[in-house]
Amino acid sequence: MEDLTRTPFVELPERRDGIVFSFHFADGKPSRLTGWKAVESAVAEDRGFVWLHLDLSARQARDWIAQAPMVPDELREELGASDVRTRLEHHQGTLFGVFTDMQYDIDPDLTEISSVRIFGSARLVVSARRHPSRSMDRLRREVMDGRAFRGTADLVATMITVLGETVEMAVVELIVSLDEIEDKLLQGGNAEAREDLGAIRRFAVRLHRHLALKRRAVFQVCARPPAFFDEEDSHDLRDAIEQLGIVVDDLLSVQERAKLLYEEMAAQQAEEANKNLLILSVLTAVFMPMTLITGIFGMNVGGLPWLDQHGGFAWTMVLMFGVGLGAYVLLRRMRFF
Repeated sequence: MEDLTRTPFVELPERRDGIVFSFHFADGKPSRLTGWKAVESAVAEDRGFVWLHLDLSARQARDWIAQAPMVPDELREELGASDVRTRLEHHQGTLFGVFTDMQYDIDPDLTEISSVRIFGSARLVVSARRHPSRSMDRLRREVMDGRAFRGTADLVATMITVLGETVEMAVVELIVSLDEIEDKLLQGGNAEAREDLGAIRRFAVRLHRHLALKRRAVFQVCARPPAFFDEEDSHDLRDAIEQLGIVVDDLLSVQERAKLLYEEMAAQQAEEANKNLLILSVLTAVFMPMTLITGIFGMNVGGLPWLDQHGGFAWTMVLMFGVGLGAYVLLRRMRFF
């Protein structure tokens, strides 16, 4: 184990053994662990606790979960599964939860959804994911900066808080994007705004599907947390869950606003289509009598007026113009436009 207060941190690449990173917290100081032997040795010690962050796409991580003695049998499959339903449960004095997170990548936009599975007991906290976790990376950096925890319960509550804050950042970005789309609509940029709004609506619906909390079950866990939660830890857990519930409510507001903007966009497009249709109708009404005259004078029969007169063409044009002008004036008087 390495004392992080003395050793500068250099992030290790993801290992084939499935351990993304792991820490042993003892005497208020975090130490980095490398390899399964170091993790198991730290868990076996009587002091401190261990935070183990796993990559579930690695077989060794799944194999370790399947035989880990400190994980209850009914939770082993859950901890290594891939479902994304947000939930919080306790089993045999331990805590298990699945929470929505954003994938960590170079692109600063929060658009890719992932999930983090959390297991907590009195001596061990396991967080597991299949895609790089933005929240867990943020918390790792805070640990490297010297952040300490009272115990595993404090770490679990902090994890849920950070996960909620990360999702809240995504919701804030959605709100900012909706503001930009609203500005585009006011400026008449319907085509571009329609495409952007469609992407936002799809992302918001997908995010809400991941975040849908079974609030009654979650608050029952908060009301009766495992024994390793003291009063302060229980209060922090309730605050974290309530904050996550607020984020869910904000996301519902985003979906409702996106729906209203879509309806406004549809109304603008319908109004524009009606204006274009009105213009075509007026042009049709004006040119219809003119077309009738050209059709009559186009008949190759005897008796057509001005057929043999030198100014016949001019008189015909005057007649067509007059009829068209009369139709236009009549439509204006009848308030068709």
